[in-house]
Amino acid sequence: SHRCSDDSHDISFDLEEESDGTRRLIELTPALYEMAHSNESSVHIIDEIDRSLHPHLTRLLVREHLESEKNSQTQLVVTTHETSLLDVSLIRRDEIWFIQKDESGASKLYSLNNFQPRYDKDIRKDYLLGRYGAIPFVGDFRRLNR
Repeated sequence: SHRCSDDSHDISFDLEEESDGTRRLIELTPALYEMAHSNESSVHIIDEIDRSLHPHLTRLLVREHLESEKNSQTQLVVTTHETSLLDVSLIRRDEIWFIQKDESGASKLYSLNNFQPRYDKDIRKDYLLGRYGAIPFVGDFRRLNR
């Protein structure tokens, strides 16, 4: 349920009526809870953690996990297209990996450390400029209409 803006009452929503972002948070809740409260070693893999989430919320989730990870034995492995996470003040260089597809569709996984960027480099900017590869190649959009 959601509280009305005038605080007079709550309005109930079915899950299907919620936004994609709210449903995504609900979907992630069990893993996030376990990572924050488990005393056991665990690895959590989340594909496209940024799906339907605002970039600030995605960054917050990663940052909060990294803070709580200091006192636990959990590891979080995520895939994402969210370039704001390419920040060495948030994630170490050895924790950033890229995937590049070749012409045949085969994927190659490689580390940011392969490039040995200076510590003062803006990783996000250099990535978007294509310096680390892993930029999608979609071809000529005009050919889609043929």
